[in-house]
Amino acid sequence: MEQFVSAFFQLFELTHLLFLFGGTLLGLIVGILPGLGGTSGLALVLPFVYSLEPSYALAMMIGVLAPTTTSDTFPAVLMGIPGTAGSQATVMDGFPLSKKGMAARALSAAFCSSLMGGVFGALILSISIYYAIPIIMAFGFGEQFLLIILALLMVGALTGENFIKGVTACILGLIIGSIGSAPITGDLRFTFGTLYLVEGVPIVIVGLGLFALPEIVGLLDSKGAIAKALKNEEGWFRGIKDVFKNWFLVLRCSSIGCIVGALPGLGGTVVDWIAYSHLKQTSKDTSNIGKGDVRGVIAPESANNAKEGGALIPTLLFGIPGSGNKVLLLGGFILIGIEPGLEMVTTHLDLTYLMIWSLAIANILGAGLCIGFASHISKLTLVRYYILAPVMIVLIFFATFNINRDWYDFIGLLGFGLIGITFKAFGWSRPALLIGFFLSTKVELLSYQTQAVYGLTFLTRPVSIILIVLCFGTILLLLRQKFKQSYTSSALKNKKNQIYYVLILLVLPILMISLISSLDYRASLFPISLCVVSILLLTIIFFVKIIDYNNHHLLKYSFVKFVNMNIYEQNSGFNNQFFYYLSFIGYLIMNYIVGFPIASVIFINAFIIFHDKRDYKISIIISFVLLVILWFLSYMLTLQFPNGLIGLLIDMPWWLGGEFN
Repeated sequence: MEQFVSAFFQLFELTHLLFLFGGTLLGLIVGILPGLGGTSGLALVLPFVYSLEPSYALAMMIGVLAPTTTSDTFPAVLMGIPGTAGSQATVMDGFPLSKKGMAARALSAAFCSSLMGGVFGALILSISIYYAIPIIMAFGFGEQFLLIILALLMVGALTGENFIKGVTACILGLIIGSIGSAPITGDLRFTFGTLYLVEGVPIVIVGLGLFALPEIVGLLDSKGAIAKALKNEEGWFRGIKDVFKNWFLVLRCSSIGCIVGALPGLGGTVVDWIAYSHLKQTSKDTSNIGKGDVRGVIAPESANNAKEGGALIPTLLFGIPGSGNKVLLLGGFILIGIEPGLEMVTTHLDLTYLMIWSLAIANILGAGLCIGFASHISKLTLVRYYILAPVMIVLIFFATFNINRDWYDFIGLLGFGLIGITFKAFGWSRPALLIGFFLSTKVELLSYQTQAVYGLTFLTRPVSIILIVLCFGTILLLLRQKFKQSYTSSALKNKKNQIYYVLILLVLPILMISLISSLDYRASLFPISLCVVSILLLTIIFFVKIIDYNNHHLLKYSFVKFVNMNIYEQNSGFNNQFFYYLSFIGYLIMNYIVGFPIASVIFINAFIIFHDKRDYKISIIISFVLLVILWFLSYMLTLQFPNGLIGLLIDMPWWLGGEFN
């Protein structure tokens, strides 16, 4: 009771509310910009939470996380572009409503249902905490190991268009996550003689590289503004009335969101489509669904925000991310010294309740701001993206450097950025890779602990049996669903490039095996096993692609059809995206030579003027304003700017990259 009261008073402290409000504003912004979402938002704030009080850091992170599934409705409804993966189903009816002149109705219905779903999810999470301790006590090493395996199966199977490619991406993430010192023996694996990789690649670097950079170059390739025109009219109350009229639909879809969100690895990837499918299956009149039915907006938006509360359940209690952005949230927990598990419902119960209630308030704040400032926020999508992109890149580079203040972080960022761009272009699941990477150490450690404590007897424990049944049931249901889908062979011109890419991916596990085969078996068994499985799966994918490319008669067999389903991805514009990626390398080189502040001014102005010389005044103003903001952050948080070679020749002031006096 004391912790309950403590959390309540902390919730309404002015400083806590300010951090929560600031995080909510950032979450709204990254949600509006298509493709960024909560993962990119969290990746941006993580480097700044080191020195904050845990309650303030949590307020900022929860603030970023909560409203992205609200503000992503703007581009989905107004432009037909999903702001995040969680708003894909909203496009189906939201955009047709906008084209009919009912954008305000669709937006208000979406915001109101998002608010109700988010508060419902927080309520469910509050109740579930009471049952947390007996649940946690029932999960030993073996049960936790099986739960993670179940999560990885779901992630791999449901976060990509192709089942085999999704599972393979997850295993590749596990392999990359094993870089660094082995948890049992301390042997160094794949460090290539550098101290930088001893503790593995920082999770923030992986998150920014896999998600932020690919989305930025993808939108740059689309040219022009995010939206050509906006149409918005008065009529907010009609959408709110629709939500209350369909209150039972909101309740059902919010419940679906909580349940699906609580299943590790599902999260925002599928919850909106599950809710949308539920609407179609339970509605008497489906003639207008997909053509501009407001219920098609209410259903996915209710589930979307409710899933945030549900996804926090495995995140807080077991340290297993309920969705992709929860990976970075767990990274934030580690940065501020919080360990998910039993401590979250005992020692840190006050912080747990603080997070839950902050989630509810952030949803209310986010929905309120969206409704109040909709006409102004929507105009941001009219800004040409080549003006926004360099600003985002500068912020990402600044955040990256302040993780370890090590230039290797930039190399890691660009390396994973290239992986993210190619994964996106060739249809490989980035969320699966990220979650596999994050859970790698935990899977390896639990496998050894399970073997040491239980041996194989853990398979006969009651909870283990339930989880094993769920694992096999998940596989069978997914395979059954996939086999029922109709098959059509892709007719792309770039199949050769995608076949070559599989060969490039094969280099990773083969190289890993050659580098660690001489280590102690306790350090090499786990990664070598993963490498062998990944080589097998990649080989299957390679040969099936060859069969498809040659239109071989083997295509008629069911297994080959299944593996070949959606195995290719249309990657139009990849060359242009790679060109923009090279400009980021140029920016890094400038940082190394002249330091961050000077390089940023040059980069922003050159990038904008290259696209349109008439915008030189805008580029000067933007670069100056951005530097003022970064100077303020650097001074207040004692953050160091990357200092270039010029700093070795000239004693630079701190605001140009020199050291603080």
